[in-house]
Amino acid sequence: MKLLICALALLALLPSQALCKDAGGARLVIQQNGQALITELRPLTLPKGTGQVQIEGLPATFDAHSMQVRSQSAPGKLAILGVALDSELLSPSTLLKRHLGKTVVLILPDGKSRDGRVQKEATPLTADDTPLFLVDGKVYAGPYEAILFPGVPDGLTARPRLSLSVDNHGPAAQTLDLTYIAREISWSMDYVLTLNAAGTEALLSGWASIANRSGADFADAKVELLAGSPRVADRFTTRALFAAEANKSLALAAPSAQPEELFEYQLYRLKRPISLANQQTRQVPLFEPVSLAATRTLIGRAQALPSGREADPVKEKLDVVVAFRNSKALGLGLPLPQGTLRAYQDAAGARHFLGEAPLERTPVGAKAELRLGQAFDLGVERVVTQFEKTGKQSYRAAWELRIRNAKDKPQRIVLQELIPGKWKVAETSNKWSRPAAGVLEFHLDVPPTGDGDPLIVRYSFTTEL
Repeated sequence: MKLLICALALLALLPSQALCKDAGGARLVIQQNGQALITELRPLTLPKGTGQVQIEGLPATFDAHSMQVRSQSAPGKLAILGVALDSELLSPSTLLKRHLGKTVVLILPDGKSRDGRVQKEATPLTADDTPLFLVDGKVYAGPYEAILFPGVPDGLTARPRLSLSVDNHGPAAQTLDLTYIAREISWSMDYVLTLNAAGTEALLSGWASIANRSGADFADAKVELLAGSPRVADRFTTRALFAAEANKSLALAAPSAQPEELFEYQLYRLKRPISLANQQTRQVPLFEPVSLAATRTLIGRAQALPSGREADPVKEKLDVVVAFRNSKALGLGLPLPQGTLRAYQDAAGARHFLGEAPLERTPVGAKAELRLGQAFDLGVERVVTQFEKTGKQSYRAAWELRIRNAKDKPQRIVLQELIPGKWKVAETSNKWSRPAAGVLEFHLDVPPTGDGDPLIVRYSFTTEL
């Protein structure tokens, strides 16, 4: 922290320079994994024939391996012969490394008063997390408030600087198209679902949160949001995907329009350009709020094969699951990217928070199910009534499920008993179904029980693992 304060103070003394000063109107294709493809146009004055040209103001997190340069104003007349990157950036650690063996000034506690300070000339000996200094002929390894450096060494810049070796057979004034990947630019999705009192209808809105931590500002940028999971370990695959997208039309769709398919992903184009300052997060609507049909279900899930240690009844809570189908006929029909959904309900003139849950990617036609919390007035008490080993890998077990409903109205619940192996129901007191290979499911209408007897469900099964 002390080194950081010192470095920031030095940065303040440098001549001011706008970051990405020519990036107005840049185009950003942002992924959810924290990187973005950036395309910007830079008007530059180029040398005639062979020579060097400097490109400054790039994001601190840009990937030099992904850089693509081409002339927009004189295609075919500019050849890029080589690229050099000054990637050693101005920071407390690089300043300290550059001053090893040289004289700096340490601000130290003077020890004579509680808040006293003293300045001492020192020579840095190491640039570790706890650096060593030579002070008054002795090695000092103690605390210090700050380091004062005499200046900024040559070659250190606050942002990466790219040098292009070019062979220019076109005009001196040209506009270069720069395309590159930068990290620390990402987006996430936040949904708000407002349910009616019965939980049968809802209003859904979706907002994209775009975070810029790249070290650069982007003014009036055209932004496209890529939803999906492109692999980033394979740099060349990612670059090829991005490069193909870079040549597509820049037309922007309305937030409520259908997004565009790109490869096996979805691409959402924002309606208007936005400005993204460094260290800023902006929220923009991805689609207009839509009304849709919803369902609310109370679901209990439990392992049915006992452990053999169930001496006392096992209490089970019921999950509150809200679901809706992503259907155009039901009001939506827009591919929904993964994000966080927060549910609310309006009652008595106030809005109440019901819970939040992750919303997985939901294509058109798919059903979204969200576990928002656990029921307060309903619960299940599970009692093992039989458990025996009938063979080397076979078992017989029986359960009694005691269900209580403290509400004043009947409640419909779903109990899912998870049974491993090849299983068969021996006896049961209620109708059941097998929605999946390892699931025995009961759909129950539970009347109000109050202080009376619970609703009881009994079943037994055999299984072979």
